[in-house]
Amino acid sequence: MSLILSTLCRTHAERKPPEGFLPIESPLTASLNRYYEPWETITANLPSLISSRVLRDSVDCMPILSVLHLQAEPEWRRAYVLLTFMLHGYIWGCPNPVEIIPPPLAIPLLQVSAHVELPPIATFAGLCLWNYKVIDADRSPADPENLGTGFTFTGTDDEKWFYLISVAIEADGARVVSLMTDLITASQRQDRLAVTKGLDLLSKAISHVRSLLQRMYERCDPHVFYHHLRPFLNGTKNAAHAGLPFGILYNDGTGLQEYTQYRGGSNAQSSLIQLFDIILGIEHSSDERAFLLEMRQYMPGPHRRFLERIPPHANMREFVRNNPCGEELNAAYARAVCMLRSLRNAHLRIVSRYIIVESKKTTPILCSICNSRTHTTNPLEFSKDLSVDCSRQDDSRKRGAALRGTGGTPLVQFLKRLRDDTNYY
Repeated sequence: MSLILSTLCRTHAERKPPEGFLPIESPLTASLNRYYEPWETITANLPSLISSRVLRDSVDCMPILSVLHLQAEPEWRRAYVLLTFMLHGYIWGCPNPVEIIPPPLAIPLLQVSAHVELPPIATFAGLCLWNYKVIDADRSPADPENLGTGFTFTGTDDEKWFYLISVAIEADGARVVSLMTDLITASQRQDRLAVTKGLDLLSKAISHVRSLLQRMYERCDPHVFYHHLRPFLNGTKNAAHAGLPFGILYNDGTGLQEYTQYRGGSNAQSSLIQLFDIILGIEHSSDERAFLLEMRQYMPGPHRRFLERIPPHANMREFVRNNPCGEELNAAYARAVCMLRSLRNAHLRIVSRYIIVESKKTTPILCSICNSRTHTTNPLEFSKDLSVDCSRQDDSRKRGAALRGTGGTPLVQFLKRLRDDTNYY
């Protein structure tokens, strides 16, 4: 076994494979040290604070809390979740976004983000990986109905379901981490039969992910997603159309800070999805490859390093190319690639329904959550206030936003190019 593969397998073992990219220690469900009660209270009440237009005042009045009372890693992760939810509510919770983040939020957020090796912005990790709870420990976390969400912006079941589908996908896809090391080992032994079987298992794993993704339609209404949730997921990069031409400034009290821009939360920040490409040796064009590499900076440090340690030659495309006479091997590889392409097509259909179709409704139906089947902490108050916000939004601004994902990329074109790159030729 090569030194790189040995190191990779040790890293894999240390990460407790059953969880894949979900944390080894489940996210905390109990509050942090009482010292952090201001963070806990505000984030737990985000929907009502946003709807009553008092979130910004509440954050401005917070004390500047030290991070010295955070100890175990789950505490740091929970702090990151609390502060980034608070951040996006603060920025996007009113019709006019805010570009200056006050010290009570900015200072601890910068410190916590540095510790967990993530940007000081909402990421896939903070929204999904570290923001869930398992309802019944005897049942699989790959079942979204066995999961609950810690925090939300809107309080709607739709928002919770949106996050939990991603958590279930990560739980279900955990097997791929073990499968990858098995495939690399088999390919280095030139064991075509083992690689063929492994590729068929990979096809099944991707098929399961696709099935889970398609369950998004069950409990996440496109109208609620687009008009109520999606604005909170925006980043601060390429955000001039949303009112932040320079990004945001984290006021750390030094007077030396500058404007910074970050991408918003995106499924491109899922290490699992990038792992599919790595295993199958999918080669993306330069622009797409550059963006996907940038997205690794929005992954937790251990996940990012895990992907970086996978040797460039350890992909099944190269192995298959070197074994052109292995008909069953080539067929298994083609099936796996076709299944990944099918997953990307399923994602494109969701984007079309949830974003493209909704963005063309230039005068949205009254943005009342009460008119949907979802529930909030205080539905009447929340829907009343947000219906006013939605009716006042500038349509051209919304159409401009619709052309880009929350990660800041031209959405449909980018996803189609990723899909088109997913081939076995």
